[in-house]
Amino acid sequence: MSANWFISSNSANDLLIELLDLEQNWQSKISKPNILATLEELVNHLEQYCVEKVPNQEELYKVIDSIFDELAFSGPGLQSVPESALGSVSYCIESRTGNSLTLAIVMAYLLKELGFNAFIAELQDDIGLVVKLSNSELIVIDSISGATEYIITSDDLNESMLSGIAAYAQPIDHEELIKELLSEQKICLLAEGFYEEALLCVETLMALLPEDPYERRDRGIVLQQLDCDHVATDDLKYFIKACPNDPMAAFFKSQLEEQVAPTHTLH
Repeated sequence: MSANWFISSNSANDLLIELLDLEQNWQSKISKPNILATLEELVNHLEQYCVEKVPNQEELYKVIDSIFDELAFSGPGLQSVPESALGSVSYCIESRTGNSLTLAIVMAYLLKELGFNAFIAELQDDIGLVVKLSNSELIVIDSISGATEYIITSDDLNESMLSGIAAYAQPIDHEELIKELLSEQKICLLAEGFYEEALLCVETLMALLPEDPYERRDRGIVLQQLDCDHVATDDLKYFIKACPNDPMAAFFKSQLEEQVAPTHTLH
């Protein structure tokens, strides 16, 4: 995938704003100005814990405690919340709950606004929120619980050890995060029967990834659910031609052949 499929600087702040803009395509009832105002209120509240010119470890811990204890951000717990809602950064900001990724993205935004070097990173077995305090200090934050892991080494590290630390928490490109979040939204909306919203979501992905045959396939699937078979056919034919060896291609080919098969009437 090309890194040029959308234009944005690679900061946590721009990532969140980009996602808010994209979510407006299928979440028209959510007001972006209201969400931005809420974000500003959250930052204003957290600023009381950052008094040094360069935010430090102690201040970071105070901010994290405030996010979870005072501002009441948390994972869904036992709440019955649709997965499509938990996967929305807009919902996360308004309701102060989400899944691990949306919470990490919102928290990264807040921390960046306060001056911390926060980013979403690829860890050993998962992705998570990381704050880099210095070249030899990392704080890994569990975005669901607020638990932290402090990784520190001495200042006289050799180059190979520094490389190992860097490899442990590799920042993830924002285009990959956006694709991941929107793809999950699409899947959840489909599973929950929100077909019109799913269509708008997949069309948003298609605008970002215009040559991806799998997005064309998914739009065809959504259009079938909306009883728009005549429109879905073009998307499914495109997918079959682009990915003839995919197992789903044979299924859709058989499905389309059945649609055009002649009906014989017995007299």
